[in-house]
Amino acid sequence: MPTPDQMDMFDLLYMLAAADGRGETLLGGQREQLRSLYERTLIGNARPSLYLEFPLLGEPCYDFLSVIDEVESGATFAPGAGYGYQKAFDWFSTVCEDKNVSMGFELDLSVGEQERAGIYLQQRHRSELVEPFLASVGEAWRYPAYKNVQQAMPEGWPPAYVALFPGRKGSPTRIGGYMTHAEQRRCAEAPAHIGDTLRRIGFDSFDEQMLARCAHLMSMAPSIDVQFDIMEDGTLADTFGLALSFNELRPRMARQQMEEGVGQHIMSTLQQWGLADDRWRLLSNVAFARQYPYVREDGTTGCLGLCTLLNYVKVKFRDAQMQPAKFYLVLAALEL
Repeated sequence: MPTPDQMDMFDLLYMLAAADGRGETLLGGQREQLRSLYERTLIGNARPSLYLEFPLLGEPCYDFLSVIDEVESGATFAPGAGYGYQKAFDWFSTVCEDKNVSMGFELDLSVGEQERAGIYLQQRHRSELVEPFLASVGEAWRYPAYKNVQQAMPEGWPPAYVALFPGRKGSPTRIGGYMTHAEQRRCAEAPAHIGDTLRRIGFDSFDEQMLARCAHLMSMAPSIDVQFDIMEDGTLADTFGLALSFNELRPRMARQQMEEGVGQHIMSTLQQWGLADDRWRLLSNVAFARQYPYVREDGTTGCLGLCTLLNYVKVKFRDAQMQPAKFYLVLAALEL
């Protein structure tokens, strides 16, 4: 096959993700809208990974996160693209040689975000990158409040990413991290420990039922991701996000997990709690991975890996009340 461009890969990956009725039932059939928005995140030769977030209850729709791992120096967005973040990606091109670092756009289409995207940095252990990242988008004023929360998070809850949403009510700064396995086990065994840790971080919008349900979910999930929103005044919002990772399993393992393994157990629990309906069962056959050889313009051959992967299911507590669950699916093209 000839060298595929970014939109060729999007079309193929979306076709795979939307097959078997998933496009309408999970994503609301908004292919052309998604295609247009995704195209506005393209810079240079980068191949963003696309994370589709969709509710498992209520009207089908989607939000998305377009994540870029590497940008070459001097790369620019097409006119009208990039959501005003060219300077941020100029900065990112100077640090992206660290393969643990990535940056991207977030659009919450369920609340009408189309023209003002949020922006995301996964810095993992590179905490020193947060301040220059915020400065690169003209939001350096957010750093003191972020640093206060970062320093309050204990060793087992290490911050790993930051996102900001200038267009949303309250203009929150999101701080999130990947819980260590040892800490996850401790939380699963002792809901009171979760409460003690949340208070230490500065979050007090919880009750005993919330702690018990968090502990129960932590006892089932392969790994855990936690999220808080920092408001403009430096306080934490009353929302707490808990993401249960599926560890981006290979297709056969993903199918087994969703039909009879831990995935089925988690999703059935969420359905019993009234946070999901039967649509999650469509996900058992969505995982896909293939190699595609192609010929470059100079006559040499290359090989792309195209995949759709299960990422995680997210539960959000707002003022201690559980909101409908959402699922994240990854669409990615990688040079092999």
